[in-house]
Parts: sequence; structure tokens; C-alpha cells
Amino acid sequence: MAQPSRARVKITRITQVALVAKDLQKSMEDYWNILGIGPWDIYIHGAPLVRYYEYHGKPAQGSIRVALTQLGGVQLELVEHLDEDTIHHDFLRQHGEGLHHVQSLVADVDEATKMLVKEGFPCLQRAHFGDNGAYAYIDMKPLHTIWELVRLPDNRGVEPIPYPNTVQTSPAKVKVTRIAQIAIVVKNIHKSMEDYWNILGIGPWDIHSFESPLVYDYEYHGKPAQGRAKIALARVGAVQLELIEHVDGDTIYRDFLMERGEGLHHLQFLVEDVDETVEALARDGFPCIQRARFGDNGAYAYIDMKPLHTIWELARRPDNRGVQPTRYPSYSDVTAWSA
Repeated sequence: MAQPSRARVKITRITQVALVAKDLQKSMEDYWNILGIGPWDIYIHGAPLVRYYEYHGKPAQGSIRVALTQLGGVQLELVEHLDEDTIHHDFLRQHGEGLHHVQSLVADVDEATKMLVKEGFPCLQRAHFGDNGAYAYIDMKPLHTIWELVRLPDNRGVEPIPYPNTVQTSPAKVKVTRIAQIAIVVKNIHKSMEDYWNILGIGPWDIHSFESPLVYDYEYHGKPAQGRAKIALARVGAVQLELIEHVDGDTIYRDFLMERGEGLHHLQFLVEDVDETVEALARDGFPCIQRARFGDNGAYAYIDMKPLHTIWELARRPDNRGVQPTRYPSYSDVTAWSA
């Protein structure tokens, strides 16, 4: 039986997910025109807004341009590096554009960073900003992503530049107003669940074998196929966190592992009619790379959204999955941990 969480830093809410982009302006325009995501607030994060800047533990100079928009309970951030001494520049050189980190708010960034560094998780970049704000990017290799710890300032000291800069309606046919899920592809789902539980106290997790008979009408790159995966789901504030392990067959999770390794994989939004939305996006040139039905009336489809630097999953969750998940940790463990 799994042990209760021993995490010293406990995360109960994901407040932001971020993507690194080469051209911030074009990326904002694409999000606004393709999925109706925006309006955006744009900031330059550099001196004098940013102070006490450190890069891999040493004082440095680095600046980025960021664009922020709220999608339900989660903020979406686009980041464009302006100087080389940033982890965003490093990410572009290693991986190219794409999902980069998730963020959580903490009361004391310095204290939380100190505890995680003591446990073997290095701080990649950190700074103070605004009147009393601070951030730190922590390299959480066992969790297969970078985690940003933030204390938001009471006053940033600068006004954002808006995009669009006039009141207007997005031309997007499909409009996203909420991020429902953030997903990470892993090699070993059970070890990853244990690491999330023990390092950040994230859980409990509901575990499903995503295969027939739960999953049916499966397609991979537009053709009928067979593919199996395991998934684990946990609620972290307003968003669902999903871990995915490829088991066998034709899956985009296998492709992602072969191309990039473990890491942030896709963002999900919910729709009433998956088939209709897939067709609308396909007409605009965005192909469906994997899809299936599941449960009594559920469906999902992964769309290759290259201009948006990530895969977006559109889903209709079933009224009844038809199977009961297993849970990690067990209810008795959760009770003991919560007491």
C-alpha cells in the first residue's frame, strides 16, 4: 500500500501553463484568430521591473516578453526570450517551440525554493519583480516538467500593452474559453504518480486502462488502428492533470516519447460535439492525429495545432465510463494523510 504524502511543499492549484514561442506577436494573433483565445496583456520582464535575477544559481542579465490571458481558472502564458541567459532560450535550442512549464502560487518563494533545492531539485532561474513579487523555476525531472513557483506582486509597476488593442471579436469558428486539462506523457505511470504524491502532494489519482472495450472507434492519423495507454487523473485546483503511459500499438504518445521524451504533451478543452469541431478545424487546415470514443457517449480528438506550438485535445466527457478506476493512494491512505 502506498504511503501518505511526505511532501514538504504541497501544491493544491495550478495557476498557469506556459508555452515558449519565437515570435510572440504572431503567436498571439494565431491564438486569437484560430481559437478565439485572448485578449492578451503583454509585459517585458527585464530590468527595472525584474531585480535580483539569477540564471543557474549565478547573477545574470536576462529579459523576456510575455503575453498573458485567462482561460477559466488557468492562465495561459506565451514567452519570447529577448536575451540568451534565460531558460526559455535554452528550451528553444533543445526542443523548439512548445509547452514549457506549469505554475503554482506560494506564499514564500524563497522558502519553498530552499526546501525543494534541499531535496535535490535545482533552481534554474529566479528573480524578484514588481513591488514584492518573486518567481523561481524549479527543474522537477521526476515530474517531467519545469515547475514555476510565484508570489504575485501587489503592484507590477508597469501597465500591460493589450492585444488586440481595440475592442473586437475574434474571427475564430471554434472558441476556447477554458483549459480543462494539462497532460504529461511519461514512461512509467505508477512511478510518476508516486513522485507527484511524495514531492508535491498532488493526488489522489484515478487510473484507467485506456483500451477496448472502454475505448472504441479508434483512429490514428485518420485510419482505423489499435493502441493502448494507461492514464492517471488528478484534480489540481481548476484544472485536471493527466499522466499518460503508452502501452502498445499506434499512439501519438509513443511518437512523442520517441521524438522528445517525457514531458508536457497537450492541453484540453471541452466541446459538446467532437465530430463537428474536428471537421471545423480540419477545414481550416488542422488535422486530427488521433481520436476515439469512450464510455457511453464520450469522445476525444487530438488536433495538430502547429501555429499554436502544441497539441490541443477536444473532448466530450462521458456520462458513464462503464468501468471503475483504481486509485492511488487508496482512500485509507488519503484519510491518514489528511488527518
